[in-house]
Amino acid sequence: MVGFGFFRERREGFAPRTPAAALRALGLGVVPEESFVYLSTSQKPLDEEPFDLDEIERVLARKDLDLETNILMKGILEKLVSRGEQETSLFGAEGINLLEARYVDRIEELRLFIKDQGAAPGAAFSPKTVEAMRRMARWYYELALLHGKTRSIKTFYLKEAYSRFRDSMQGPVGMTGPQLRLFVGVLVGLGMYDQAAHVIAGAPDASDPELLLLRAEVAYHRRDYAEVVRACRERSESGAAILPGERRLISYWLGKP
Repeated sequence: MVGFGFFRERREGFAPRTPAAALRALGLGVVPEESFVYLSTSQKPLDEEPFDLDEIERVLARKDLDLETNILMKGILEKLVSRGEQETSLFGAEGINLLEARYVDRIEELRLFIKDQGAAPGAAFSPKTVEAMRRMARWYYELALLHGKTRSIKTFYLKEAYSRFRDSMQGPVGMTGPQLRLFVGVLVGLGMYDQAAHVIAGAPDASDPELLLLRAEVAYHRRDYAEVVRACRERSESGAAILPGERRLISYWLGKP
């Protein structure tokens, strides 16, 4: 499943209104499974006020929440903290601590694993150590986005993510597509646009649709608007499905609907 972020985006095309219609559309591959699950089990969006505390607690109990859902949940919990009612504020604060603690626990588990693996001075890290470092970088990156409203904390976690990536490059394992895109995201978050452009230029799959959009973003920050247009044109002609948000960006830069 792609997570609760599915419901926060405006989407074009068929939008089923009943569980039966969603189930038929799911069978045809027209909508993701979230559409059926939502219509079958939910009465209103999670972040619609007044908040349903029981539903929020039920979602918080899941340990496999994706990044978009964690960010959504933190926004809701922050509102609960600011409400002023002691019990509700405490519930919100405990929920925020729980979200953050899960990331910290994952990072600590990986840190201990890397420590146990060890490495001789000057020797390259093992493939397992490299993969653990990059997973750790991912959790630091998500923590940074979770603290998006607090610049100093966000920057701290971005720097930690960058350090893990930098260390992992001492190993023999090349980055996968998702890892490379994550590394570029870290560099962009730190304002290291020239380095991000260099990483993208050296990517083994320059036609990766997600990487093309990152390339456009990096070019925009570097004020290379001609490169933004080139990247958007390549994304438009890539043949991969274009999401509504991407379509708006591409239409703006290419000057066509």
